[in-house]
Amino acid sequence: MSPDAPAAERTGLGVAAILAAALCTSLSGLLVRLTEHADGWQILFWRSVFCIVTLLLYLGWRHGARVGDKFLSIGRNGLLCTLTLGASFITFILALTNTTVANVAFTVGMAPVFAALLAWVFLRERVALRTFGFIGLSLGGIALMFSDGLATGGLLGNILALATCLLYSGTIVLLRRGRRVDMIPAVTVAAALSCVVAALVAPAGLDIGPYDMGIIAIMGVVQLAFQYIFFTAGVRHMPAAQAALLGRATVVLTPFWAFLGVGEVPSALTLAGGGLVLAAVLGQGLSALWMGRGRAA
Repeated sequence: MSPDAPAAERTGLGVAAILAAALCTSLSGLLVRLTEHADGWQILFWRSVFCIVTLLLYLGWRHGARVGDKFLSIGRNGLLCTLTLGASFITFILALTNTTVANVAFTVGMAPVFAALLAWVFLRERVALRTFGFIGLSLGGIALMFSDGLATGGLLGNILALATCLLYSGTIVLLRRGRRVDMIPAVTVAAALSCVVAALVAPAGLDIGPYDMGIIAIMGVVQLAFQYIFFTAGVRHMPAAQAALLGRATVVLTPFWAFLGVGEVPSALTLAGGGLVLAAVLGQGLSALWMGRGRAA
């Protein structure tokens, strides 16, 4: 075996883990559509419950008796992450129940682009001029999707999707500011916060049928918990820019599964707006990857 083989194997493992995380994430819209009677608050509550249990089991397996220390070590920055991430869990599920899967996927997919802008504002990180071009392109796509929402009655869902994008962008910036924050405990606390909010607000109570419970269990375990387990494993073995770019596969996969599974067809305006967003996200990702390789050279 050549000396470079171990590094290549680690990179391959990282790519596989990031793509697995993207696949898990992309199931969200389809799984929400497959539920029969559960409303958004019920989905949010039980998805969070199954996510919390899964992540606690994972943390216990990985850290043993030191699990409590991992939660205490997230610090103030980690607590801020739990607030923005927990809020994004709420707005994401409610967005999916109020507009099309494609609208949500394309809008939330802009998060890495907007995170660059927020990092410039709050962290004083330098932003290349082309990034503002990508942001403008994304906003053009959002405008098309919002006009579609006005025509089809999905405006509330589009607004909630945009809120999810901004909240998740804020989470990315907070994680960038506190690079030592262990994401899994932060995600666990965020899920607990969203669970409490759902329990307090759910207008129809929390009782759901066994079929919906089974679908939501898959959502909490596979789509949410495994997403972060795979992602945190993957980023340890590859550059952050490459990981972020691979993770954007969700922008395409999420509406594809909804179309394949339940026949949800995006409108022409959504596809046009989504195309602009996808071009901006891929452009930003490729640009970051190219700049990272340039600095390494």
